[in-house]
Amino acid sequence: MKSAADRAFAAIPVALIGVAVLTLYAVEAWSRKTPWVFTDEAEWTQISRSIASTGHAARRGQPIYFKSLYAFLLAPFWWIHSTATAYAAIKYMNAVVMTLAAIPTYLLARMLVTRRAAVAVGLLAVLIPGMGYATSIVPEVLAYPWYALCSWLIVRALTTKRRLDYAIAIAAAIVAGLIRWPQFATVPASFVIAYGVIWFNGPRGRAMRAGWSRSDYIGAIALFAGAMILFNRVVLQHEQIWQVSTQYLKSRMLDLGLKAALALTIGMGILPVVGGLVSLRLRERRDQPAYRAFAAYLAASIICISLYTAVKAAFLSTVFSTLTEERNMIYLSPMLLVGTALVFEARRLDWRLVTVASAFVLWLIYAKPANLLFPYFEAPGFGILDVFTRHFQWTIQDLRLALALTLAVAVIALCFRHVRGVAAVLVVVGAAWMLTSEIAATVGADTFATQFRNHLPKHLNWIDLQTHGAPVTYLGQEVVDPNGVLLTEFWNRSLKHVDSLDGSCCGPGPFYAPNILRPDGLLSGMGDVPYVVSDNGIWMQGQQVASWKQLTLYKRRGPWRLLAFEQQVYSDSWAPGWSTYTYFRPKQRGTMVVHIGRRGYTGDAPAGDAVIQVGTMKIVADQARIEHVYATVRQVVANGSDHVIRIPVAQTPVRVVITIKHTIPPSVDPRNLGAQVAFNFVPAKHR
Repeated sequence: MKSAADRAFAAIPVALIGVAVLTLYAVEAWSRKTPWVFTDEAEWTQISRSIASTGHAARRGQPIYFKSLYAFLLAPFWWIHSTATAYAAIKYMNAVVMTLAAIPTYLLARMLVTRRAAVAVGLLAVLIPGMGYATSIVPEVLAYPWYALCSWLIVRALTTKRRLDYAIAIAAAIVAGLIRWPQFATVPASFVIAYGVIWFNGPRGRAMRAGWSRSDYIGAIALFAGAMILFNRVVLQHEQIWQVSTQYLKSRMLDLGLKAALALTIGMGILPVVGGLVSLRLRERRDQPAYRAFAAYLAASIICISLYTAVKAAFLSTVFSTLTEERNMIYLSPMLLVGTALVFEARRLDWRLVTVASAFVLWLIYAKPANLLFPYFEAPGFGILDVFTRHFQWTIQDLRLALALTLAVAVIALCFRHVRGVAAVLVVVGAAWMLTSEIAATVGADTFATQFRNHLPKHLNWIDLQTHGAPVTYLGQEVVDPNGVLLTEFWNRSLKHVDSLDGSCCGPGPFYAPNILRPDGLLSGMGDVPYVVSDNGIWMQGQQVASWKQLTLYKRRGPWRLLAFEQQVYSDSWAPGWSTYTYFRPKQRGTMVVHIGRRGYTGDAPAGDAVIQVGTMKIVADQARIEHVYATVRQVVANGSDHVIRIPVAQTPVRVVITIKHTIPPSVDPRNLGAQVAFNFVPAKHR
């Protein structure tokens, strides 16, 4: 018998490894400079901030249905006054919470394998590529350890069959749905399926089947199939995602589901997937209740999670983008690792199953393409491939050959699994493989986030510093890339509303498109918000408080009105073949100054032929239009040229419209560029 001191001393290496892992993720959290996964991180930030300030979930002030307990986990951190400090605290909390998956994974493994193997499994479970999600504000952070907890509790309940254990497992499965719905409906579904399989193969099930004939089995199968069809028609067909995917996108479901499986397989180093599948049939353990419960629940989980992933990916391909959704399959990782540990401790294996599993993995490697985008948030398992393509210039064929050789090594390792030292070497190699993928994916995300940070102001909360918490409305137009808006909203909590004059911006959460009500620039729906931050091409009638690049912060002086408004002018002053400028402040006399040229282009494209029209303005259907043209100027815009045109204005409001023929070919710039333009109305000096 070991003394308490001996056991404590033996636990020191495990504790040190745990501290090292947690330190790694803390460093990764520190290195992430800003959110970058939009709209995910923006949405969870909005909801959790609303909970922190009002106790209710909302996005930009509009109530939203309950989405996840993760938002409530985040909420207390937003009580911290500094956004930068709160964000840092959330990232470190994420690292701790996600790493907690090691504990239930160890406890599950300890039901089935030796202590040393259970420690290895617990460690590997928090080294998977999906651990990279710990640096992002996404619900996977809480979902991953909770799914591992549910797996342990459910297998324990199916093993002991005690009422208390069942109650605890059921409660955990219900809470799982509150963390990630609808995906974690797979938890109770897998629980029910596993329970049914165990009951059917247990004493009561065998007693029921004692006198069954072949026709009885056929009838039971037909009855079960009919029940599933009825359940599909009556219940599941009311779910749009399920209906669209299963009725119209069956082949796409299969394809995208297998691609996600490929990402999971590569990210885990191939062996855990093969080992996990082989562990479903270990004859020497079939008399052990814990093994029967584990095998039944693992098989049910593979079916349910794979089906959900395929259905979701197929549906997303119709409404958003075609994605490899490995992020929905990472929850299988702990159980696959436990299964692999079972295989390595087994005396005998079913080599037919090894052959089938290996053939399936080999087919995945050669039949399904890997996504080599860097970074690729949806499938961090591909991160290790990026290392070889980016740093060693490997081709797709090189990668496939390397993966096939890795599969061969995995099968050989199964053959020599009982040789001393083989298992230890594989744990080290597996840890290195998964960490390489996790770190590569994290480096890619950090690179992206750092690029965002480099395009943000020195003081990220520059708006909050001016408004001291007073509400601010963002007003923009022609928002093609909303990332800048969402980052400004994240770092400045006083920014409460997001509006755009043309309706081009931008969720998550509600957004509004104000209308121009009168020629003096009066806007609808702006209310009495004390501050407005305007974006490129929009100037307000108010007190200018601060600015950064094309963003200008105004303080309200009376109802919110536009001072001036450009259309179709990019932030670098280039405009396509049509652009406008409207000056709204009424009853002013002065000069309209128009700069037009191509000083930024000296190529051989034909010169532009510009027509500049200036006239009075009226509002038609809430939009500014020229009412009467009183000046027309034609200007040849040669490459490399710059022209200044001055047109007298008897009285404002005034509107300018520029049309340009012979734009620059898109081979030079993907945009349709006509000329660089700038406008300025100069009021006359009063005598």
